Amino acid sequence: MDPSLATRQLMWNISPAWLMYALFGLSLAVFGFGLWRRVSVWRRGKAAGERLSDLGKRFWLLVKEIVLQRRVRREGFPGWFHSFVFYSFAVLVLVTAVVALDYDFGTTFFRGWIYLLLSGAAELAGALVLVGVGMAAWRRYLRKPKTLEHGVMDGLSLLLIGLIVLTGFVAEGLRIVRTGEEFPYFSLLGWGLSFLFTGLSDQAARGLHAGLWWTHLGLAFGWIASLPFTKFFHILALPANVFFSKLEARGKLRRQDIEALMSAEDFDESKFNVGTATTAEFSWKQRLDLDACIACGRCEDVCPATLAGQPFGPRQLISKLKAATQKGDTAARRGPASGQAPAEGEAPAAEAPPAGAAIVGEALDEDFIWYCRTCTACMEVCPAMIEHVDTLIDVRRNEVVMQGRLPAEAARALKMLERLGNPFGPQSDRIAWVKSMGIRDVRPGEKCDVIYWIGCCTTFDPTKQRIAQDLCRLLQRCGIEFGVIGQDESCCGDPARVLGQEALFQEIAKKQIAELKKREFQVLLVSCPHCYNTLKNEYSQFGADFNVVHHSEFLHEMLWSGTLQPVQGEQEKTVYHDPCYLGRYQRIFDAPRQVLKAVPGMNLVEMKQSRDVSLCCGGGGGHYWMDLKKGERINNLRVKQAEEAGAARIVTSCSYCMQMLNDSVKAMDLDEKIEVIDLASLVLKSLGPSPADARPAPKPAAEPAAPEPSA
Repeated sequence: MDPSLATRQLMWNISPAWLMYALFGLSLAVFGFGLWRRVSVWRRGKAAGERLSDLGKRFWLLVKEIVLQRRVRREGFPGWFHSFVFYSFAVLVLVTAVVALDYDFGTTFFRGWIYLLLSGAAELAGALVLVGVGMAAWRRYLRKPKTLEHGVMDGLSLLLIGLIVLTGFVAEGLRIVRTGEEFPYFSLLGWGLSFLFTGLSDQAARGLHAGLWWTHLGLAFGWIASLPFTKFFHILALPANVFFSKLEARGKLRRQDIEALMSAEDFDESKFNVGTATTAEFSWKQRLDLDACIACGRCEDVCPATLAGQPFGPRQLISKLKAATQKGDTAARRGPASGQAPAEGEAPAAEAPPAGAAIVGEALDEDFIWYCRTCTACMEVCPAMIEHVDTLIDVRRNEVVMQGRLPAEAARALKMLERLGNPFGPQSDRIAWVKSMGIRDVRPGEKCDVIYWIGCCTTFDPTKQRIAQDLCRLLQRCGIEFGVIGQDESCCGDPARVLGQEALFQEIAKKQIAELKKREFQVLLVSCPHCYNTLKNEYSQFGADFNVVHHSEFLHEMLWSGTLQPVQGEQEKTVYHDPCYLGRYQRIFDAPRQVLKAVPGMNLVEMKQSRDVSLCCGGGGGHYWMDLKKGERINNLRVKQAEEAGAARIVTSCSYCMQMLNDSVKAMDLDEKIEVIDLASLVLKSLGPSPADARPAPKPAAEPAAPEPSA
């Protein structure tokens, strides 16, 4: 037969056809009802800010994350089997749509070479679905990763997908054995199964075929109807969550203007609230986050707290919040218990807004939220682009500002910050040390090309002061006019922000913005990624628009332009540790590595986790000031990775990371084997001596009585 004339009878042996349409309509009705219920749950949430800006970028996100499966394919084995199922289902839907067009509307697409190609594509797609389902079942129930759920419903979901495909193949084999197939190699699996039924009578074959076909159809329509009620709902919720994801900088957290709220004419102290205390206070986007989670465990594969065996995990966070939200919504729908009258003078319960379930104390224990390092590794790998850290910080805000609950060590740091202007020591020590540096103090009303924001950790810790000293020498070598704002620089407010003391953060931010705006400058140079994030992303919410540059970016530009020219180096193996607030938060991965590669003889290698999945040093999320003492120290895990890479030197570009890594190197008795050094110090060392460097180094200020950094 001429391949250009190839085709087959549509709906062979199937009657009545109207029953198929009735079942399809019923499945769509059930699906629609379930979808309406899901969307209703989202709509109970509060406003979530602008989520429809830049539609072009949002649609491109859908292409990258859903069509191209970018995040899903980051993990080899899970990425492969998910891609097998996802793309194969897309092919099967396409083939089914073509068949429906021909049968229902009289088109002639399913003919000739198109018929043969679509038949072959459907066969291959079905086979790949079975392979993908088998791989997923093997991983979930035999390999059993610790961060993956192994529930019965997950197994039933895989079984349903497998049965849909298998019944389709067997029905296809029965059709082929009774009707023949001129080109069987394009329906290879169906043709192969047809040999199992060669001895059946026509009546038996037709009866078995009809039974299998209707079973196949029932399973497929049942799957459609079940989408809003099962884990399969992620097929809709996940793309929706990606589309409505946050387009702003990751470090730009939601802001409640506390001063404006308290000064409003209609201010009611009884209704005043900061942060999130109950599930009823979640925004619609946070509720969508909960539905979009597929509990794949990827977040916990990279979460530093989980890896260290601490009682925290991003998947646990979402799972517990989802259960609490469902419980709170159920209680709200039921209303007050029957027969229970309101107390005298009390409004009827039905008139009061639903309280929801308490987050801390009901969904989570009091310590749970404090184990997070706010490193956003979970958000980096999450296929659904869930905003774990934003939600967790909202909960911390309520705990600290409204409930007054936080770890004792963190409370001491915040008290020092409020009293002294930083969590380390007296402002007089800052002033004395900066003065000893001999750097220009740019006063209000003066101009300067570059303002160097030193940062508290660098200023108050003698072991970190070398970062500022070396960076200032580099600025001098470049001939750049720079200065500091001296006594007017205090903490940028980052510790208060991440620890949840929103009121204190906003007070600090407004004060520091006012001080910076009194000077005229082009660049605000920082050596601390936490300061970088706060000054660039958080302060913009208060009307500040500073050109903030991290010293790794500055050094990269100076080396690229030839202003700085390294002349000496060492052959030791070197690893670069990506600070979370510089790498994942600001996407600055290449600049520091290009700087290192410019050093003669540099032998740069990568640790097991690097760049966007770099392991946190353990000091983020306020843990520089507190130690919850459960599980292994995260900084020890990071140093072990450097040791495994054979590194003799760890380079970083964050004073927090430098402290945490140095602590571990000493605790693990590796201080004679591994050196921890800042990027600026390494670059200065590579330039060789200069006459200016021969001068005595400034004397550091006396070390303040500050809390020891914790893991």
